[in-house]
Amino acid sequence: MLRRILLFLALVAIAVTACTDVPIDDERNDKRLFPPRGVIRGTVTYVGPPPCSRAGHIVGNAVVLVFDRRNPPPPNGLATSAVNFVAVPGDVLFSNQPRTVADELFCPPTTSNIEASAPFAVAPVEPGSYVVAAFYDRRGRFWPTFKFRNLPEAGDLAGGYIDVEDARRNAGNLAYQPIYRPVDVGIRQPAPADEIPDFTIGPNGYVADNIPVSIGRVVPFTRPYFHPRHIDPVTKTETSAEEIGEPLRSPANTVADPLAVPILAMTQDVHVLAPPSSPTPQTLAAYQEGFQSLKLAWGVAKNEFDDATDPRQPFGFQLPALPPNGKGGLLVFARGGSIPENPSVPELWPQVALVKLASDPERKTDLQSLVVQGTREETLVTGKPPGPIVVIQGITLFDDSLARTIAGPVPAAPTTSALRDHLTALIRPAALCFDPRRVDLGGVLVTPHLTGRSADGSESGQRPLFDAKAIAAQPRVREVRRGCLPTGRYAISLVYPTGQAWTVPNESGGCSAQEGSVRVGDRVGSCTGKPRTVLLSQGSRGVVEIIGPSQEGIDSGICDDFPVPAECQAP
Repeated sequence: MLRRILLFLALVAIAVTACTDVPIDDERNDKRLFPPRGVIRGTVTYVGPPPCSRAGHIVGNAVVLVFDRRNPPPPNGLATSAVNFVAVPGDVLFSNQPRTVADELFCPPTTSNIEASAPFAVAPVEPGSYVVAAFYDRRGRFWPTFKFRNLPEAGDLAGGYIDVEDARRNAGNLAYQPIYRPVDVGIRQPAPADEIPDFTIGPNGYVADNIPVSIGRVVPFTRPYFHPRHIDPVTKTETSAEEIGEPLRSPANTVADPLAVPILAMTQDVHVLAPPSSPTPQTLAAYQEGFQSLKLAWGVAKNEFDDATDPRQPFGFQLPALPPNGKGGLLVFARGGSIPENPSVPELWPQVALVKLASDPERKTDLQSLVVQGTREETLVTGKPPGPIVVIQGITLFDDSLARTIAGPVPAAPTTSALRDHLTALIRPAALCFDPRRVDLGGVLVTPHLTGRSADGSESGQRPLFDAKAIAAQPRVREVRRGCLPTGRYAISLVYPTGQAWTVPNESGGCSAQEGSVRVGDRVGSCTGKPRTVLLSQGSRGVVEIIGPSQEGIDSGICDDFPVPAECQAP
């Protein structure tokens, strides 16, 4: 009995000690280390054809992507990745939908649409204002970390938190751009009426609830796959990205990596001709030849086609044959307006944009030329604060000719008549520089020259290169300033009104550090460490490099008088 009493007292003592002396780790509750965050949740509703299935599972996911409203994705913004996202598996969204147990893919007839819904939640989300885009990945190909697999493909269904009635009214418009509704996370702070306000989150976090996301618009065409080529305006020789470049050193490639020689190099003080006062086919041709230009060819290089489309490879590009037997090609069609600097030149889809990459002159940290300056990835790679987002926009031509583009007719919609096996884009001698934290406030447009010699030889003197007032009135332009272009490497992107885009370089064209170096073969490249195919036409040669100023001629020394503005330079 005494032993039982002593045991009981000992257990009581242990219990008391456990309740009073064990320290509590408050670090996880320290709001300085773990500040309150927000969450966006609601219901995603799918209306469309029945999904495919295989081995007892629905193929695909409903992908819900959250973007900063101050910088939405193209074509309305510059975002290269979502702030956060969630994928609702097809098995969850279509929990009651029949499916095959066979190993072969089965896709039911699409004679009628079905409807399915499921809840979603995206967290954590910082305080701010957002837009929510979404699509259903019917092939199950979505891979958020890879540029060549992170956007809708032909046959996917797109949507988001959008104006549904406006989308219904435009159901037959293949070039329709939905109107996204804002999702505010946090407590709104005072701000001017024309600016997106800041938001704060209280100690208990914030839930933006009951957000209805709709998915129901079938994406009618493939992404704008391309590989860049350059035709020298003097020698007419053509250079392609899949070729091995002469190992030349440049400020952005100090180690003379032959796989990083740019497809096109352009001086930062490049000077174009002024538009002719009385355009003729001859003066327009002279004006066009004053620009540097790119030829963007559909798909990949011919010797890479089989690997790019092989289902056993990781790429899975949708590359149908060109017309008349296929539905492949780049869709070149009118946007319904003119370019800002010249009202006689129609603006065309796809948009062509050159986006400055993070600086890596010794080719140590960004071997695949993927990291865009001004992004979170830049800080992870360089360990430095992000620099400005810098964009150079191109002018898309129809049938390679400025005169043909003006004379028309240009297809008004992305139909079969708009398909081309390539397009030509003129590179504007101007760059837009944005603060990555406030893209919505517009950027500083910098250009080395405001006047130039006319493309019409009969016109003497210096003439304006563009209408500065018209440019300054553009929604993305905060200020026009004379100065030289920021040097460095620029990736090339094509964007459709659907938001589908294609960027070169991308992961299919190079090897990560874990995969080893690129070995160039007779047909395609490969990785030395973890063997896989490398599509050289999609690789690190596919860039435009802005190099130093001209060393001779009347423009030499212009960058001393008009240097690159501080808003365009990395810290």
